[in-house]
Amino acid sequence: MAPPSTKSDQWRPMAAAELHALLDAAVDAIVVIDEQGRITTFNAAAERMFGYAAADVLGKNVSMLMGDPERTLHQGYLDHYKATGQARIIGVGREVQARRANGEMFPIALSVGVAADVNGRRFVGILRDLTEQRAAEQSARALELRLAHVGRFNLMGEMAAGIAHEINQPLGAIATYAQAGKRLMQRQPVDLATLTDICTKIDDQARRASQVIENLRKFIRKQEIQTQSLDVNRVIGDIWNLVEADARAEGIPVRMEAGEGLPKVRADAVQLQQVLLNLTRNAVDAMRGGLGKDRGITVATADGERGGVRITVTDHGHGVSRQLGDNIFHPFVSTKRDGLGVGLAISKTIVQSCQGSLTYSDNPKGGAAFSVELPAAHESTTT
Repeated sequence: MAPPSTKSDQWRPMAAAELHALLDAAVDAIVVIDEQGRITTFNAAAERMFGYAAADVLGKNVSMLMGDPERTLHQGYLDHYKATGQARIIGVGREVQARRANGEMFPIALSVGVAADVNGRRFVGILRDLTEQRAAEQSARALELRLAHVGRFNLMGEMAAGIAHEINQPLGAIATYAQAGKRLMQRQPVDLATLTDICTKIDDQARRASQVIENLRKFIRKQEIQTQSLDVNRVIGDIWNLVEADARAEGIPVRMEAGEGLPKVRADAVQLQQVLLNLTRNAVDAMRGGLGKDRGITVATADGERGGVRITVTDHGHGVSRQLGDNIFHPFVSTKRDGLGVGLAISKTIVQSCQGSLTYSDNPKGGAAFSVELPAAHESTTT
């Protein structure tokens, strides 16, 4: 019968065979180097990750596995640590670019530890390939962008009646002024002053219709997301005629309360406008045919709680039931009879991508208030 193990038996040095088995069982790549940067250990996961056999890399400088700028900086890190004992990358997980045997560059998560014995110090690197994770993130982001673009078309479809009314008004005025001008020209003598005034009014109405169409075109078109330093009041002002058109079509007044001296925020202008139009469209739907219709919708901008900007859309509609709560921000949850329930989900994703938040609260006077909080752009940010 074997004698019971002692504490010293439990903590005996690991045999070489056991260590080799442990290293090769590891899912993550493990690379060990000496103080000169030479590779002393290269486990099976590292062979799979980099495409090298261990025999091809042992004794060679680890820089062969690195991309720039790590390749040029690595020896400096080693020399600094040996001279001062101050760690710059040891114990700090970070993402770097690595190089496979075929020259392909790929992202890895790297953490480094140090071990010392009578033979000197060894640096142990644990590496995880991030290629699939980054590809999944890019795919998810691309899907979000496509969904947001589809959401803009869907939003414009819902607002079509108001936009058509907004465009038909100046077109009708142009036709009326043109007929009046034609009658004036048939009279003798021609009243040039009145005719000039009519032409000016025709020009004004044509510009009004053109501006609505241009704003609509900018909003719907597919484009690369480009974040920049933005004046929130100006961003809202650029689509205000679309907001007014949608509300007026239902006989609902809408007003803007613009805060002064607000800091700029960093976002994509079209996506921020999409959030605003989603919120105002929801407000219009909530107030359609309601008793609080005459009290209208208010869009207000003000200083945020954390030094940024708050945009609040307040209505006097039916509000959100307590059963729904924050679930209204989940995909396919809607208070509308025929709603898809993606508008608020898209809006929340857009706001969160700007490090902001989108929240709901009850309007004490009846209805709902949705608030967008955006952080201030850094002073160094340029448009």
